[in-house]
Amino acid sequence: MNPLNEIIIELLIKKLRGRETLDELKIIRNWLNESMENKRFYDELNDIWQAITPKEQSKFDAFNALKKVRSRIGVPKSDYIAFSDRSLSVALKRILQIAALLIVSFGLGMLSFYFISRKTTSNENQLTEIVAPLGSKSQVSLPDGTKVCLNSGSKLRYFNQKSREVILEGEAFFDVTKKDGQQFLVKTKDITIRVLGTAFNVKAYLNEGSVETTLVRGSLAVEQFSEGKELTKTLLEPNQRATFIKNDGTLYLSETEKQVIKKEKSKAIRGHVIVSKMIDTEIFTAWKENRLIFRNETFESLVVKLERWYGVQINIADEEIKKYHFNGIIVNETIQDVLEIIKYTLPIRYSIQHNVIVVQKK
Repeated sequence: MNPLNEIIIELLIKKLRGRETLDELKIIRNWLNESMENKRFYDELNDIWQAITPKEQSKFDAFNALKKVRSRIGVPKSDYIAFSDRSLSVALKRILQIAALLIVSFGLGMLSFYFISRKTTSNENQLTEIVAPLGSKSQVSLPDGTKVCLNSGSKLRYFNQKSREVILEGEAFFDVTKKDGQQFLVKTKDITIRVLGTAFNVKAYLNEGSVETTLVRGSLAVEQFSEGKELTKTLLEPNQRATFIKNDGTLYLSETEKQVIKKEKSKAIRGHVIVSKMIDTEIFTAWKENRLIFRNETFESLVVKLERWYGVQINIADEEIKKYHFNGIIVNETIQDVLEIIKYTLPIRYSIQHNVIVVQKK
């Protein structure tokens, strides 16, 4: 097997685990940008990876597995070419076969788990869990046909094939299939979103002080219980955004949301929903198309998104930097490219050591 193939596979597994260095991330992104075949291969591997338990992921050794499977199936060395040498039309098919076989060959196996978790329908308590590690995304089709795109650092769970109810930690975009008037529920720690057939984005990271629901089309209801256990419903129309302010966690509010709060200053904002109307939904949903859009974003909020997007740690050395504002669009740039762009627009400097970035005032 060409050594480059083994190196790339190792780097891809490191990325799925969220353990790649900045230099390795740059190699991976360059490789992904070389061809659609490369991207398709990574998507296939990523889909399988998301379907397994953390315990199985920790035991996975890509290098030894590749060697074992290569000897097992007798693949000619001529079939393993450097990904950058020529088209992957022949090699990709073989590599995908290897990926599937090496996954099956360990314990219960990732691929077998992937199918078992979707075929076991007799047990209503069967739990299916989809995870998108830091630095990556995951796409999945639910049993009812609903399509979900999970953002990095997110987890989606549902308990059986017939249920139209999911539990979300993190961020996801839902394109819900309308089905015989049956409601589809997205439950988070703080609120429940109830819909029929619609497309919307939910951001519900546990360590953040808000749960944000952005409606693209259709309609939905955001439900939450007050301290007196009274159910409150907030109805959304397209191009509207509901932000539930939690009782704890760090708040990262947009300028529009801050203006809404100012108008409702007589109310305590904690435990309440504020609604922003006529918003540009693309700002909040572009991430699923590998773009990040920032509009007057505070540097503190920007850093949180970059940490998840690239799987890095960013330390801000000067408190004043957190109050800086940034406008821009990020498309397929490395984290170093992004920092260079920011450096030209804001008075900052930065240093990188492994996956840790320190940002200081210039």
